[in-house]
Amino acid sequence: MSHALTHWRSHYPILERTTYLASHSLGAVPQSALSELQRYHHEWGSLGILAWDGPWWQAVLDFQADIEAVLGAQAGTVVPMQNVTRGMAAVASALDYSQGRNKIILTDLEFTTSYPFWQAQSDYGAEIVIVESDDRMTVSTQKIIEAIDEKTLLLPLSHVYFRSGAIQDIAAVCRAAHEHGAWVLADGYQAVGTIEVDVQALDVDFYVGGSHKWLCGGPGAAFLYVRSELIESLRPRLTGWFGLNDPFAYEPGTARPKLNAGIHRFLGGTPNVPALYAARAGIRNVLEAGMSTIREVGRTLSEYAQTQAEQRGFTIQSPTDSHSRSNMLCIDFPGAQEAALRLEKQQIIVDWRPDCGIRLSPHFYNTQDDLDVFFGAIDAR
Repeated sequence: MSHALTHWRSHYPILERTTYLASHSLGAVPQSALSELQRYHHEWGSLGILAWDGPWWQAVLDFQADIEAVLGAQAGTVVPMQNVTRGMAAVASALDYSQGRNKIILTDLEFTTSYPFWQAQSDYGAEIVIVESDDRMTVSTQKIIEAIDEKTLLLPLSHVYFRSGAIQDIAAVCRAAHEHGAWVLADGYQAVGTIEVDVQALDVDFYVGGSHKWLCGGPGAAFLYVRSELIESLRPRLTGWFGLNDPFAYEPGTARPKLNAGIHRFLGGTPNVPALYAARAGIRNVLEAGMSTIREVGRTLSEYAQTQAEQRGFTIQSPTDSHSRSNMLCIDFPGAQEAALRLEKQQIIVDWRPDCGIRLSPHFYNTQDDLDVFFGAIDAR
C-alpha cells in the first residue's frame, strides 16, 4: 500500500532485496551516497592537499548547514563530531565541577554510552544522580524536574529512549533546569530524522545526534549543537587544531593558542571528511521529503504495526499513544529473540534488544506491505 513518500523507495537499493525495518539502528543507504563518495575520492586524487582549501572544508560547512536545517537551529551553532560520545566530551571538557554546581542528572533508560562517560566525571568532582523509570519504557518528566536543584549543572537526557521510542518532554525539562541555572544536553540520536526537532523551540542548551540511524547517513558523521548564547562563554579543554582561531597559521607552541570565537572551538582535531560526504545524500533526502510528512507517514505505519501486534496478543513495549513515541515500535512475545534471527535469514531485517523485544522502525521509504511481510513471517514461524 503506497503513501505520500513511496516514490523514495527506488532511491534505497537495499529495499530491492530485503524487507528493511531497522532504521532505528542503521538507516538504509541512498544510491546517491555512492556518487558522493566517488566525488570525495576524485577530489583527493586530483587535488591532493589542495582539497583542504576548497571542497573538503566546504563539506564541513555544508554538513553544519544541513544539520542546522534539520534541527531548526541558528546558523553557526552546529559542529560535526565523529560520534555522540565525542560531542558529549566536548561539552564536559568545558565544565567546572568545583564552583558549587556539580550535579549531573541522568535517567536509567539512557543509551549505553552515557553511563561510562558521565559516571567517570565523578573522578573530577561531579555528583551523578540517576532518575529511575517506573515502567522501563518512559521516565516521568516530573521526577526528573523534582531532582533538579541549585547544585545541578547539567542534565544529559535522551530526547527519545532507544529501548522504547518514548519521547521525553525536553522543553519542560529545559524550563525547569533554566529556573535553577542548570543546562540540558539532549541526546537526539533516536529522534532526529523520525520526529520533528526544533532546538530553538525546545530552548535546549546542547543537542547531540548523528547520521547513521534515521538520517540514513552512515557512521562517523555525528554532531553537536550549542545554544548561540553559550558558545563564546565556554572554553572546551578537549579541542585541537581545527578548534583554533586560525588552524592554518601553525603558531609555535610557546603560548596558549587562541580558540575560535565561534562554534568551531568545539571541533577539535581533523574532521572525518569521508563520513561527511557519505552522510550528505541521506540528510538531504530527509530534508527534501520533509520532516512533517516523514513523521506522519512513519506514525501511521507504526500505528498499523501496533494494531497487528495487538491482534496477535503481543506485548507492546512502547507507549501505546503514537504521538508519545517516535516511529519505532517495540513488540515482545515468547521466542522473540529467536524469531528475529530467523527473520534475518529470510532477509527481513529487524533487531531484538533486552527489555524491549523486537524493534520495528518503519521509515519514509517503507510501506504497509513491508509490515505485512514481517507479520506474515512471524505467523509462519
